[in-house]
Amino acid sequence: MVENNPPMQTAEIFSILNKGLFISSNGGFSKLYDVINMDENFSILKTYFSHINYTLEKGYNYFYFSQSEENKLNIEKKLEQFSNYIDIMDFFSCLDSKPVVGTRYRVTQLAEECYADERLRQKLNAISRKDKLLDKLGDILDFMVTGSFFEKEDEDTYKVLDALHYLEQVISLITIDEDGE
Repeated sequence: MVENNPPMQTAEIFSILNKGLFISSNGGFSKLYDVINMDENFSILKTYFSHINYTLEKGYNYFYFSQSEENKLNIEKKLEQFSNYIDIMDFFSCLDSKPVVGTRYRVTQLAEECYADERLRQKLNAISRKDKLLDKLGDILDFMVTGSFFEKEDEDTYKVLDALHYLEQVISLITIDEDGE
């Protein structure tokens, strides 16, 4: 008889995913990604978490929780937060180096590009209320780290994680009718 016990890292996995974060294959939690990614473990964990109303979801090289029922306040908060992600992704998509998994951004490099491009500065000003350009960039990069879409490698370098696919997927689902609704 095969035991269907959850892996010993279950509590650690829960504590990360319960915060609304992602576990990506190319991030700091890659060892946990490997644990979840084992077919048997994924199945066991999916069932285990379903008993407490969480659905373990698998994306392209990342895992996250979803819930079928959330209160209106949580949904509104998530929508507001997601509008920030849309603005930030718009900013990054205008850079010379587009945001793809594995891309590394240096704050100083981004600052140089922003100094040279008025449109980038305007987008950055619309996203962050900080006064200095470097502070604005740090603000949005840290926001992406907090969402577990980027990872800070050192004081100046940030790496794009696999979970970025999630943002891209959701953004691609957004449609705007001709009347602007």
